[in-house]
Amino acid sequence: MNGDGFIIDHLEPKPSPRQGQGGGIDESSVLGRLAEGDIVPKKTFESLAGKTLLLLVVMLMCVGVLVVYSGGAGWGAKKFHDEEYFLWRQLLFSIAGLGVIFVVGAVDYKIFKRFSKPILVASAALLAALLAMKAVGVIEGAARWIGYGKFKFQASDLAKYALLLRLATMLAEKKSFVKDLHRAYYPMITVVLGVAGLVALEPNFSTAAVMTGICLIVMYLGGADVKHLAVTILGFAPIAAGFAIAAPYRVARLLAFVGEGSDKASYQIEQALIGLGNGGIFGLGPGASKQRELFLPASYNDFIFAVLGEEYGFVGATLIILLFVGVVICGVLIARNAMDDFGRHLAYGVTTAIGVYAFVNAAVACHLLPTTGLPMPFVSYGGSATLFNSFGVGLLISVSREKKRLEKNAIARQPSGTAEEQGNAPF
Repeated sequence: MNGDGFIIDHLEPKPSPRQGQGGGIDESSVLGRLAEGDIVPKKTFESLAGKTLLLLVVMLMCVGVLVVYSGGAGWGAKKFHDEEYFLWRQLLFSIAGLGVIFVVGAVDYKIFKRFSKPILVASAALLAALLAMKAVGVIEGAARWIGYGKFKFQASDLAKYALLLRLATMLAEKKSFVKDLHRAYYPMITVVLGVAGLVALEPNFSTAAVMTGICLIVMYLGGADVKHLAVTILGFAPIAAGFAIAAPYRVARLLAFVGEGSDKASYQIEQALIGLGNGGIFGLGPGASKQRELFLPASYNDFIFAVLGEEYGFVGATLIILLFVGVVICGVLIARNAMDDFGRHLAYGVTTAIGVYAFVNAAVACHLLPTTGLPMPFVSYGGSATLFNSFGVGLLISVSREKKRLEKNAIARQPSGTAEEQGNAPF
């Protein structure tokens, strides 16, 4: 057992299937040789989920650079007099995102557990500061971005991952009484609804609603009482519905979704569906999208999936969905094999966030959900979203590497012996 209370049973020599103990695997069989590591070394699979995850994310980033360039060329020329404006920025964001993944992946994720509360407080303070600046007239319209000049980021992106870090910490600390209403559920749901409420007041209702849904899923996976979750959903559903219809533009989106909206409100989704229809089975080809010619607003961001479907067809769109399915599978495997409760809850949270955002973006473009402004992770244009999602992937990779870190620490703590003894060590 190590200092963190984890039992590393694989550090002790175990009876080999070759020894023929009751019911042991026959050493001559393929399974026996595989179990012994004669065919494929055991350690090959230890970080396979993390390595596969990294490969899938790199593929999504590459697709994102290509589709953002295609979908944003016309808008780049109109807004910035440069067709390649979005191309180079998205390429820079992707490269920076890879750097974030490698840096965070090399750090012990448990460090963030110690700082989860200050990170959450800082993110809530930024959200509150934005609302204060909006109240005094410094910010007009939606109060979502903070920073100066070109160095801005969306505060809700930070709040989302700060919330996941804090929620994972609370679930791990309250494991023994996680179903207790007063000691566990109330503190967690207060944090979730408090941060989501600040995001909703920006106003950014869709992001607040999705953040809340992600956190409720994480709480369910963490063992929270289903009855408590159900009562919360039923209790706040009328409040959320009232908030949703409080703004005319949100009402227009809801009416457009059910086919009763104005031509202006339904224009964007109609153009997205036209683009998907134009793509057919195999698509029009890279750069051949018609909707990118200023017909489809936000074709490089919120409706990137429509451009992707138009240029690469049903096959290409399906492959992108499968890439995200692969990301989710890798994340679930990492979570299930995590060495501690914090790592498991954190991995489930990051995986859920990436999967839900990808699903919502694609569903909106296909007219399966009302129009929202949620980007597709690593594919849609955006700097802060790419960097914070890369931070999340880095956390997943760090969790996947914890077993190897524990093994190295255990070996380092072993007393030095003779060369022969070292040669007979389990590793």
